[in-house]
Amino acid sequence: MIRLLLALFILLSLSFVVQAELVPSKNVKLKGIEWVTTLEMKTRFKSYFEELSGKPWDVLKFKIKVDQIIKELFNSGYFSSSVKTELMGTESDVIAKISIQALERTNFQFKGNKIFSYQELRKRLIDKIRNDFGKTDRGALGNFINEIYEGAGIYNTSVKSYQNEGHDLDSVAVKNYYFEIEEGEKLKVSNVFYRGNLAIRGEDLDALFKKSATTLVLAGYYDKTFFENYTDIIKKEYLSKGFVFAEVSKPRVVTNDDDETLSIEFGIAEKQQVMLKAVTLKRIDPGLQAIVKKILTNKEGGPLNVVELEADLKKVITYFQEEGYYFASIANLNAESLLVYDKTYSFVELQPDIILDRQICYNETIVNGNIKTLPEVIFREIDISKGELITPTKLETARQKLSSLGLFSSLRISPYMIYEGDEKSCAKTNLVIQVKEKDFGLFEVAPGYRTDLGAKLSTGVTYNNFMGMNRSASLKVQANQRFNLDGFDLKRRQEDKKLFEYLGKVSYIEPYLFHSFIKTQVELEMASSFQRKRFSGFDADIFRISPQLSKNVTKNFSTSVKYQLERINQFDATVPQNNDNFTIGGITPSVTYDKRNDPINPRKGYYLNLSSEWANNYFGSMKNDDLEVNYIKLISRNKFYYPLGNFTLAFSLAMGYEKNFALDILKDSSGNVLLNSNNIPRTHGYIPSIKVFRLDGYDEIRGYAEDEINRLKTGQPIGDVVVQREAYFTAFKFEPRYNITDAILFGVFFDAGRVFVDEFKPFDLRTSVGAGIKFLTPVGSLDFDYGVKLQRRTYPDNSRDSVGRFLLSIGFF
Repeated sequence: MIRLLLALFILLSLSFVVQAELVPSKNVKLKGIEWVTTLEMKTRFKSYFEELSGKPWDVLKFKIKVDQIIKELFNSGYFSSSVKTELMGTESDVIAKISIQALERTNFQFKGNKIFSYQELRKRLIDKIRNDFGKTDRGALGNFINEIYEGAGIYNTSVKSYQNEGHDLDSVAVKNYYFEIEEGEKLKVSNVFYRGNLAIRGEDLDALFKKSATTLVLAGYYDKTFFENYTDIIKKEYLSKGFVFAEVSKPRVVTNDDDETLSIEFGIAEKQQVMLKAVTLKRIDPGLQAIVKKILTNKEGGPLNVVELEADLKKVITYFQEEGYYFASIANLNAESLLVYDKTYSFVELQPDIILDRQICYNETIVNGNIKTLPEVIFREIDISKGELITPTKLETARQKLSSLGLFSSLRISPYMIYEGDEKSCAKTNLVIQVKEKDFGLFEVAPGYRTDLGAKLSTGVTYNNFMGMNRSASLKVQANQRFNLDGFDLKRRQEDKKLFEYLGKVSYIEPYLFHSFIKTQVELEMASSFQRKRFSGFDADIFRISPQLSKNVTKNFSTSVKYQLERINQFDATVPQNNDNFTIGGITPSVTYDKRNDPINPRKGYYLNLSSEWANNYFGSMKNDDLEVNYIKLISRNKFYYPLGNFTLAFSLAMGYEKNFALDILKDSSGNVLLNSNNIPRTHGYIPSIKVFRLDGYDEIRGYAEDEINRLKTGQPIGDVVVQREAYFTAFKFEPRYNITDAILFGVFFDAGRVFVDEFKPFDLRTSVGAGIKFLTPVGSLDFDYGVKLQRRTYPDNSRDSVGRFLLSIGFF
């Protein structure tokens, strides 16, 4: 017993990292660090804890710092180092004792490496040592260097190594590894041969080869890993055609003496082809069997496709589950009786034993785990009627709808049968929904910078489950200060006037308006805001009230209608007529059809949106003797995505049309026609400048500043134009994207667009090209783009387009 306790004590004493934690009071502070190590290590790492000393004790931050020390020691070659920590002190003051033992350091030197840098080779070796738990074997490391070269297609590399050992001035043992590298070369492959193939033609195997090959192989070079794996690819092709017992040899590599290229040969023993004689679904009615057989890849009378067999069995179960047999299963899924061969193994019968159990029908929903959320919030998302069949698709739809509420950190839906009535009848089934609620209140502060807005700061408070009914209320405040006025017209740039911009907005969302009466989901959003915003040709104070109703008609189709009343005070305008006050009331219906596979990172599908804005005195717009606001605006925004391997081809096309209906000509008291500054008769109304199309936000043309792209063909800024009749815009974008990782995309782009007044020439556009990187976030992509103009212009005011422009934005495309 004593020996056992002694062994246990020794084992605990040898632990790599020891964390001893006090149970601190609220006022405990980290008084300091006591170092038990060499002077070099203390000097090297003491700065890590300066920000923690004298501050309230934070065990998480302390652990992070210790982990950083361990990582840096390993990356510096101290592969057998140890770090131990111990806490000492009182209830109010803590002293952390850190013991570092770093008694041996390993260095690497490389000679002859040209393809890979010193840093690349060293990093790869350290990663290997880390994966080998600190083991350093010189021979194994030399072989690994050879593997690094082979991974890049460089073969016949010679790696020689030697080592010496000593001590540094601090008596730390030093082990130096020297690697002399004689780099090989890429090997050309002249031919790929197949021997023994009869059922599959050489041309078909060549096509398979090209489809499967790596970039290195397609370029005509040898890739050892690919050719070794290609054996399995050929075998899989034979299995899909019924050659269940086919054998494919490892590649035989032959060097051609004439040109030192390689020939690769694969030996194939096809053996007999196995034909699928029959598919019999045991315990299933013949009529149902005939329906199920039609959806299978494996067909009676054809070859047995072993590759698709698992998928076919899944199709069988999925079919019956979607017919309400939710608990259907295959009893002999892993048994020999699933596939019954004849004596010659030339024919086989597929005989899955199907256990259907009973169909299950919805009875009621039982909710567990909800504390603040009322059960009604969950019940209304379950779109299954009493007595209706329960299927996996319906439950998955319910799960997605509940998850999209954003109320729960975890969610599980489980069907439980109530065994009542006849065994052949549909079994009553309760859905038990287990949830865990999130914290519903949210406070956020978001500093940032945008190339167009400058430095900005926003803060907001949101409560997402008001009264337990998933109602949300929010308050948002945002302010920004521009550091340059590149997006303004020439006069305002020369004035260089600084003005603080800000936005205050309150909103309330009722996700199910009058649900108990209308029995369907209609969302109401009430919002009100006050904003000071700077435009190219003027500044404006804007007060808005905007209630909106929206409805998801189907999974992909939605519609909304918004009423908006705005009071706009425009000032400091370049064109005096724009120094005016407007009251604009309008209604904006909108329809959307969204078939994208993912709204954040779409790779296929399309998004179609059409909206219109109708503003006139019937909706609250101003109408007096001098001015009437009466216009219509139509906008169509469409996006298309097409996958191409690791690439996605993204297209966007947006077009807009707006028309002024207040066309009566104004006259003075003497009956003379009043004229604008351009000698055109003045109409009773015009489209307020703040409502005239501009290419920004969703429709921004990358590579252009606002004052560059928002000009007519004549070069006149759109902000200087009084739009009395019609205006148009077109914005087209094409962007091939490549997925570097699941969260990072690289793309090149071509953009084109222009604004028009009283004429529309959709193919006479300003254009740009460029490249960018997208970082995916839960709220959209963070885009870093740089665009270059294809046609720079000099304008009548002698200003000239810049070469290009960098843009940082939250992605809309």
